[in-house]
Amino acid sequence: MSYETDLPQSLAELKRLSFAERGRLWAKYSQYPFKRQNFALWYYIQCDRLKLRIEPKYMVKIRKYKDNPNACLDKVHKNKYNLTIGSTITKTFRGIKHNVVVTDDGFAYNDKRYRTLSAVAMDITGIKISGPDFFGIAKRTKNADK
Repeated sequence: MSYETDLPQSLAELKRLSFAERGRLWAKYSQYPFKRQNFALWYYIQCDRLKLRIEPKYMVKIRKYKDNPNACLDKVHKNKYNLTIGSTITKTFRGIKHNVVVTDDGFAYNDKRYRTLSAVAMDITGIKISGPDFFGIAKRTKNADK
């Protein structure tokens, strides 16, 4: 029997294995003890099957979010300035009111999509400028308040 035929062929098949069997599979990929990380184990198996190597920077994330994978999703969708999707940022510049809507992939202004607020600010002003500063949402540091 070859090594690859010992591997489960689906995530459902992996979940049907006993805890001890999954622990033995886990030991092939990780030096850390197995604690029901089925999705991480399935990722390792898929990489093994495709002869891929997991880069160390991704291993850090796998370890960090192994117990709570939803925290990783929250981190991905959270933006730097804690703006909620659908909210509107308003700025009056040279007598004209500009409304920018926060979207899931950036910002919308005048029926155009932008990845950053700085790109929107540049479109409005015509010069390179910090978007958060322009719209007045830049985070303040403790030292700046003193």
